[in-house]
Amino acid sequence: MEGGLDAAQRDTILQSWRSLASPGAAWTGRERVAMVAEARRARRDDPVTGELDEATTRAVRTIASAPWTIRRPWVESLAADGMKMRQYVEAVGVVARAVAIDTVLESLGLDEEQLPDPEDGMPTGAVDERARRVRAWVPTVGRASIIQALSLVPSENTALETLHGALYLTYEEMSDPNSGKDLTRPQMELVAARTSAINECFY
Repeated sequence: MEGGLDAAQRDTILQSWRSLASPGAAWTGRERVAMVAEARRARRDDPVTGELDEATTRAVRTIASAPWTIRRPWVESLAADGMKMRQYVEAVGVVARAVAIDTVLESLGLDEEQLPDPEDGMPTGAVDERARRVRAWVPTVGRASIIQALSLVPSENTALETLHGALYLTYEEMSDPNSGKDLTRPQMELVAARTSAINECFY
């Protein structure tokens, strides 16, 4: 991995990728790696692997390849099919990180990472019991916002924030209009706005 990434970015990406194979709050390492594999297949329009149950497969493939179609009734349909909110929130985190890493490497002309070997162990069950479903479609701690979107599962919230800082800006840097990297802040926001429009982000 080289391309236009500096050493700190490369390290963060690799650490984030490897962490996808660790047991999470609601899923085993093997299940999480299966989600990454299913997400890749969805983005390539390949058939399902059959390694995950129907509701999880539906969730992963939609998050990976058609996130703009997700609405509250769809999330509620997953719950009706037996998916717990902690499982859904963690799946969102796992798939979002995997897709972000894959697309960044692809855009830089770099080879995708091989699927990591799953780590043994059971899910930790670690969720923030303060999370409540208010205006968001899932339980969050505090007000509903992108920053709090995964706060029901603290490990995923932290992991996404760390990767966000490496690939874009840290949350602290976002509050500084003069912050930037190889691009100026206005250039970065123009690219972000255009990308969001293409992806039909309605936030």
